[in-house]
Amino acid sequence: MKAKNIKNILIGMLACMSALAACDPIEDESLRDDYQNAGTPITKEELQAAISVTQPFPNQDGVVEGDQYVVLKNSRPDVGGAWHAEWGEPDSRKRTTLFSDQDTLICDENTTYDIWYVGISANQIVETDPVQVVVTNAFDDWQTSFTGAVDKSDITAKKTWTFRPVAQGETSYVCWRGAHGAWKYYNYNADEDYYSAWWNQVTPEEAGPQTMVLEFDGNKITTYDAEGNMINQGSFRITHNVPEDKVMGEFITDIPVIGRELDQGGLWNTDEFVFWILYFDKNKLTLYKPDLYTGAEDWNVEGWYVFYEPVAE
Repeated sequence: MKAKNIKNILIGMLACMSALAACDPIEDESLRDDYQNAGTPITKEELQAAISVTQPFPNQDGVVEGDQYVVLKNSRPDVGGAWHAEWGEPDSRKRTTLFSDQDTLICDENTTYDIWYVGISANQIVETDPVQVVVTNAFDDWQTSFTGAVDKSDITAKKTWTFRPVAQGETSYVCWRGAHGAWKYYNYNADEDYYSAWWNQVTPEEAGPQTMVLEFDGNKITTYDAEGNMINQGSFRITHNVPEDKVMGEFITDIPVIGRELDQGGLWNTDEFVFWILYFDKNKLTLYKPDLYTGAEDWNVEGWYVFYEPVAE
């Protein structure tokens, strides 16, 4: 019995040692709490001098790594806290938080980012001024559906789109004039009974097999007529702006998309064409050009719907 008791004591001691070893991170956090809650708080100027926000990779054509990688470092780990980043349009700012002294923020949008650190020192919150970084190298995953590109190095990627027939009753159409906001009341992923066509319905036969090629390199768009002759060449860009409910984003070009001449009632800007993306994936693209971009009431205003699909390879 005595030997057994000694054995049990040894096992218990080993268990306690293991538990203490497992508690090291908790002990470190406790020490940090002591620093954070005692003494004189660090000044804003001292904290700003202790942080760094750097982009270690340059933006190079054809190279995946670039200025979308932002390295964040707080060289005063006794001042625990979090990194904050904010970006986007003024009325729809996006934000992320990283709870770490040192981390790498991988930006997924090409825009200007405000990045700052908020720490706790002597039980006081200390916040640095934002550091602005400009990102130009981020790869937008939407490009895969629009152009076929798989990452930023895929500079030769391009994709050809043509009209997609959409059924309305027994007849199919490729574009029409319809009610503003109609997409909010239908299954906008379906091809059957797609929205509400008011007038100016155009059949595939009337439109002909026109095409447009979207290239990843330079965001080029080239349009071709039914005979394969080039109509125009320009550029496009995609935004993640959501102007109204169930709109996925914006598709903006500096030349007309194919089907422009089929719209009998549209109001067109000759410098820039802003379309709302109602749906897209690798096999479908649905665009809508509103007659009124702001303040339009559902069913009281109209716009132009056009439907596309990739050309079979």
